[in-house]
Amino acid sequence: MVGTPRDEGGERRWDIWRRLKAYFPSIEEAQSFEAVAKSQAPRPEEPKLSSLLETAAKAVQQLWYHVHASLTAAGELERFLQVEVPVQAIFAHRQGAGIAINRTAASELLLHLRDEKYDAYQRVAQALGVSPTGLTFWNISSYLARTDAGHLADITDGGRLREAFKIASFHSKFARDFLQFADATRDEVILRRAAGIEGRVYPTFAVIGTVSGRILVSDPYLQQLRRRYRGLIAADQGKRLAYLDYAQFEPGILAFLSGDDRLIQAYGEADLYTALSQEVFGTEEMRPLAKRMFLAFCYGMSSEGIARLVAGPADQKALLAFQNAVEKFFSAFPGLTTYRKEAEHALMRDGSAGSLLGNRRHRTSSGALSSKERRWAVNQPVQSTASLIFKEAAIALEQTFGKDSILLPMHDAVLMQFEDNGAFEANKRVAIDIMRAAFARRCPGINSRVTAGLFSD
Repeated sequence: MVGTPRDEGGERRWDIWRRLKAYFPSIEEAQSFEAVAKSQAPRPEEPKLSSLLETAAKAVQQLWYHVHASLTAAGELERFLQVEVPVQAIFAHRQGAGIAINRTAASELLLHLRDEKYDAYQRVAQALGVSPTGLTFWNISSYLARTDAGHLADITDGGRLREAFKIASFHSKFARDFLQFADATRDEVILRRAAGIEGRVYPTFAVIGTVSGRILVSDPYLQQLRRRYRGLIAADQGKRLAYLDYAQFEPGILAFLSGDDRLIQAYGEADLYTALSQEVFGTEEMRPLAKRMFLAFCYGMSSEGIARLVAGPADQKALLAFQNAVEKFFSAFPGLTTYRKEAEHALMRDGSAGSLLGNRRHRTSSGALSSKERRWAVNQPVQSTASLIFKEAAIALEQTFGKDSILLPMHDAVLMQFEDNGAFEANKRVAIDIMRAAFARRCPGINSRVTAGLFSD
């Protein structure tokens, strides 16, 4: 309903406790209920408990009347009731049931992770001349002048800098080393949090975790574990894991939204990331980097900007070669450039951008679009539509296999568990068909692909 992200003040506006307080007879009663609900205070004895719950129920009811009216006015009620509420029920069940943990595997993985982190720490410390402890993508910029990634120092947004590092890692040793150090530091926190619990972990699921509607998992952040360290997650007794992934999810949605016939055809016939890797680098082995480059271009980065990240600032010949290769690849899909311009125009005109079923992000400024707004003019429709398709697929999967089948949303993939018997492969094929049908419902005419791969190494 709010349609603004955390860094633009959205969190304060969507905070349920802040909104609910206005409907209590007093601030003291509102604070008392919040503390009890969050287990931050002892539950009061009767009859005080019943009185508090009755007051809270009336407050929730009054808040819902106003939220219902706002959702209706914003055109978000259908999505909320038909998509978000059922998905919330699925992951509320999983949050309560927890996820099985292989503690032996977790302990072994921690040993490997400790060595990886130490090696990366040493390389980063040598490059910077100081200890990297406490450094993140949000505060590393002032140190970059000492490294071969100095040309990235003007990027102060941590999220954007991480993505820039991933592309720049092709030429920058420091970018590679710091990415490894940051990832190992994050993975260590996740593994220690999960390994310290006897047999199961109970993460928190935020079904509307971002302004695009993507589901977030926290405490611990299991979604963020790199594949090599996911082996700590296990299936329940008698079950077996199945990892189902929307291949090239965002390019498929972009192909539909842009209506570019050649992009639709190319998406249906080949792997676009592999094709870009072959065009730019002359090999398919750079596909992970090509994926970053493809999405960076689609979300507004220029071919020159991408080339600078890939080639670095010094090698002008290589920079020009990369730029020409990127431009040659994307020149085959003129509808993409047209769609980007149309999306920016629509954001200027409407003041918001959204999915195929609401989930809008609203501007918080006026006048010409900022570079950030130009990026999310395209990003929001794609990401929020991806969220919609994924959630509708999750609802259909739960209806077919039950709530116990769904373990984790993993970006464009879902980790499931089926009975470990002769029906396992058949169940997996049915699940793939369900996910493809969810894609086809929102993006008809696009031949989507869903792969069944390994969840961990």
